[in-house]
Amino acid sequence: MPMPLEYPIPRSAPAEIPAECFNLFRLAQHRCGGALYFCLPGLPGNYLRATSQEWRCWNRRLRADLLSWHRFQMTARGGLDEPVPCELTVHHPYSRTIVHRVHDAAAEYLRKLVAQHPPETCGQVITWPGSRHANAAG
Repeated sequence: MPMPLEYPIPRSAPAEIPAECFNLFRLAQHRCGGALYFCLPGLPGNYLRATSQEWRCWNRRLRADLLSWHRFQMTARGGLDEPVPCELTVHHPYSRTIVHRVHDAAAEYLRKLVAQHPPETCGQVITWPGSRHANAAG
């Protein structure tokens, strides 16, 4: 009889990253540059490495990837206040214990990071082009 795998093959499913969390990431990335790697507040031993293509949660104690978010569909949202559709891949069974807290923890860290790195110059605010429905009517 075959032995069960200790860690099942990764499973993927559609998911969303909350708007505030994704927007804070993009702002922090713009101000700090490149990929961001940080310990998730309130989730000791769990780290997030976030790039434009993928967010990956890693656990130091297990020395294993837990979750990854990828295939971001930024054009699928109608405004900055809408979540970003993506794909979530579960890499480790332990991920069940933190999956619902990762985005809040990341947003907490990113708020502090953005506050520590104010913009170098004043910018110009440009209005969002509006929902797709409004554009189709006009």
